[in-house]
Amino acid sequence: MTKALLGALAVCLVASVPAAAQDRPPLIGEDVAAKLSSELSGSAVKRTVQRLSVHHRMRGSRGYAAAAEVIRQGLASDGLAGVETIALPADGKLFYGTQRSRPAWDASFAELWEQRRDGARWVDPLRVASWKDEPISLAQDSVSGHADADLVDVGAGASDADYAGKDVRGKLVLTSSQPGEIAALAVTKYGAAGIVSWAQNQKTAWWGEDQSLVRWGHLDTWSDPTFAFMVSPARARAWQARLRKGETIHLRGRVEAGRSAGHYLIPTAVIPGRDRSKEIVYSCHLDHPSPGANDNASGCAGILEIARALNRLVAQRRLPQPQRTIRFIWPCEIECTIALLNARPEFATHTLATIHLDMIGGDTDKTKSILRVEGSPPSLPSFAGDVAFAIARWVNAQSMDFADSGAGKWPLTDPEGDKRALQAKVGGFSEGSDHQVWAEGSWRIPVIYVSDWPDRYIHTHRDVPENLDPTKLKRAMFIAAAAGWYLANVEQSDVPALDQAIESEGLQRRAEALRRAASLSPADAALILAQRARAEAAEAQSLGRFGLRSTRAVHRAEARLSRPTDPAGALVYRRKPEPKGPMEGFGFSWFDERLKAAGMPRPALLDRAAGRDAPSFAYEALNLVDGRRSVQAIRDELFATVGPVPIAEVADYLATLARLGLLER
Repeated sequence: MTKALLGALAVCLVASVPAAAQDRPPLIGEDVAAKLSSELSGSAVKRTVQRLSVHHRMRGSRGYAAAAEVIRQGLASDGLAGVETIALPADGKLFYGTQRSRPAWDASFAELWEQRRDGARWVDPLRVASWKDEPISLAQDSVSGHADADLVDVGAGASDADYAGKDVRGKLVLTSSQPGEIAALAVTKYGAAGIVSWAQNQKTAWWGEDQSLVRWGHLDTWSDPTFAFMVSPARARAWQARLRKGETIHLRGRVEAGRSAGHYLIPTAVIPGRDRSKEIVYSCHLDHPSPGANDNASGCAGILEIARALNRLVAQRRLPQPQRTIRFIWPCEIECTIALLNARPEFATHTLATIHLDMIGGDTDKTKSILRVEGSPPSLPSFAGDVAFAIARWVNAQSMDFADSGAGKWPLTDPEGDKRALQAKVGGFSEGSDHQVWAEGSWRIPVIYVSDWPDRYIHTHRDVPENLDPTKLKRAMFIAAAAGWYLANVEQSDVPALDQAIESEGLQRRAEALRRAASLSPADAALILAQRARAEAAEAQSLGRFGLRSTRAVHRAEARLSRPTDPAGALVYRRKPEPKGPMEGFGFSWFDERLKAAGMPRPALLDRAAGRDAPSFAYEALNLVDGRRSVQAIRDELFATVGPVPIAEVADYLATLARLGLLER
């Protein structure tokens, strides 16, 4: 490493050390901070979560419609403008860009009983699963059916070897895999009557500690004409032990459920700005199994509370009418957002930035969750994330001061909540929710993502309102509300202070780039540092999206790259105007469907593990296609922001997209 690099690293490391907590809130000022703090209520959000969590909120279902009505009524009673529930047809045939609409799915009855023999007949001594009592025990997209049959353990059940020597025809199969992963083999090929799954997902450090958890299960929307029940690992392992002893386990199951043409329902409302053509959007996702308290009734209730608080402050003239309109939307996860941005393109045209809330209130002692405040992907440098980062770091410092001494000026606590420090993780980008759709290359809308991770109860029957902390809810909402209000009102006179916040965050990113570069070859280090310089210039230029001009002089550096030896590295692609959307939706993959139809192999890039706090290689590779960057340049950007990757894998992935008709040279 050169002396110059070492010196730069030292400067950046010093600059990135958090300063002592400052009482004055960054960017928004004390007046706005005080009004938001006094108005936002974590306790109110928790009560709304309780109302939402009783509904099993699967897309198009009666439970989802009921939850959407809770939101619509709340918006109307709080006096928001433009209150409506957008209804987009979803019948399994219509396409919205890259998302094939999934038909509505609903259930009215499902029970699974373990039986014992009483003379010549079987009786029902133990009810194992019940839709009425615990709807998560029925796998999503199950269809009507019944079985009165023995249970056969097929292990993972994902390969023919798992069925060797086992007669499963007409039986119920016990599997450790998701039902959708084995239905084609177990049911279609080998004739099983149905599936009982104890699949585990969302693995974290706490995974497996609680053997009683029943997790959310899925069947394929399009090709699984069967039903599946979900049980806990404890129950499954008890059954396995009995089966190994030669016991017969006999079950009786009945399901009344199915798919039908329906609608994606998306409540929305606005706080009108003086400029109605520009919007700051708050988003969440309303769907999830009951109870689904943190995931994601918390985010949905959180933006409802932000909408109420901001609208009340404006209506009472405690805050002025915002310069830009503030919109609030409640779609179902990913698929509804893809559908909305395709069906109502004006949403994307008007949106300057989106703030997405997905799980914001898990009590750390109970859920082990840490609040994360993230920004846009590396392919979309934007100052919007820096606004949220500056506010989040201030909230961290204030909450730490209060936890340390009990005398902090801005504790941001809720009367019914905890007093511990927030300790949010600030910065970076990760996929996993609707924010990745807004930021995707089809729309390139900057995002702020506020989300808990990990959560030991995510996608289980114990994701309940009692696990939420009103103080954490309030602090998460404060960060989101303050950032959104600032973005809705920022003007040229605010830019000098904004530039300082951007520079402060940029120094921390530069320090991280220097840390990475320190262990690399000179050529690779140059790629990392040149990309960081380009990103800093782009972050300053991103103010132009808001009609603003940065006052900073930012040097834009270019890497000195050798000419690619592989001809594929010199190719330049651009994306065709249609279809719009990511390659992977929810419950449907545009990419995989077309790959299978064309009989083409799966590109290796899809299976390459990305670096920590980074997007996937495939997501960013497509985002970087802009008609100007060569394949070599895209590979170099990926190396600098996601992780090491051979140019051959990038070239193969992009060439595959071109053969599928998405890209052109």
